[in-house]
Amino acid sequence: MKKIRIGIVGITSVTGKELWHILSKHKNVEIKLFASESQKGKKVSTLGIKSSRIVIGVFGNDTYEKCVQETDLLFLCLSHNISMKFVREIYEFSRNRDLQLPKIIDLSGDFRLQNVCLYEKYYNEKHVFVDGIKKFVYGLSEINKVKIKEAQFVANPGCYPTTVILGLAPIIKYVDTIIIDSKSGYSGGGKKLIEEYEGVGKLNTYAYNVIGKHRHIPEIEEQLALIAKSRKKIFFTPHVIPQYRGMFTDIYAKVSDFKLQISDLISLYKKFYKNQPFIKILNENILPQTKNVENTNFCEIGFGKQKNFSNWIKIFVAIDNLIKGAVGQAVQNMNLMFNFREEEGLK
Repeated sequence: MKKIRIGIVGITSVTGKELWHILSKHKNVEIKLFASESQKGKKVSTLGIKSSRIVIGVFGNDTYEKCVQETDLLFLCLSHNISMKFVREIYEFSRNRDLQLPKIIDLSGDFRLQNVCLYEKYYNEKHVFVDGIKKFVYGLSEINKVKIKEAQFVANPGCYPTTVILGLAPIIKYVDTIIIDSKSGYSGGGKKLIEEYEGVGKLNTYAYNVIGKHRHIPEIEEQLALIAKSRKKIFFTPHVIPQYRGMFTDIYAKVSDFKLQISDLISLYKKFYKNQPFIKILNENILPQTKNVENTNFCEIGFGKQKNFSNWIKIFVAIDNLIKGAVGQAVQNMNLMFNFREEEGLK
């Protein structure tokens, strides 16, 4: 099989390096270019990556030409508000020259929300490529598989939304009230938070963004509404925990069907996620743990219920925030887009 040509834009980011680590072992790809504004002109090897290539800049016609001429797929590991500018520029470059734009998987939040007003409210940034939003498919692999296979552009989900949506999708039509308590390893905050957290020299756990303005809230609500075909509101609190990677989400759902027992949930979820290679539905009295999914693209889902709260169920979800919550899912989406084996490079 002919290898597809890959470009990683934003190679110095945490996700960029994690992505290279996975793709370097993928038998169906060849990484053709690396881009970074801060490191342009330097050898990629200075970043701890085994390659003789030179880092190119992110913006500029020379970069766009290389991307269009030398790649079949671009992974964008850029920060929010930078990614949309790059997509707009390379889109205009290719259109003005009547060139075929490579496929794109964007790991930022710039194209996850279909409602541009919500984007501008929660990201505090004017969207500079509104026309591009509708071109992107939301890349939650297990939920949008058919659309992803046909997509030119994919918006990779956030890590928190991945846990919440996968945890709720099979039963969302039964759910009236949703309370979410999520904990993330500090790598989820990117290079800045990693430096701050490790610089203090102490282990620390804390909640943040507790007033309902976290940018993943509208993403979760928008996608749950599409699945349920009705509006769903969530009560969401994120936390940082004293481990580098891993994410654990507790979902407390008030359901209209009071007769749902744990055995029913297990059967329902196993049927819903049948033939989904990265979803593990745990049996009764077994709960997810982050150590079980660390450095993997797997998602573990387990359940609990208290007898004195018959109309409430507990759903527990564990992933690696950097893999299933970011680059692993991006590679899974790539495999779907190019008709590779879905597990290729991830198992």
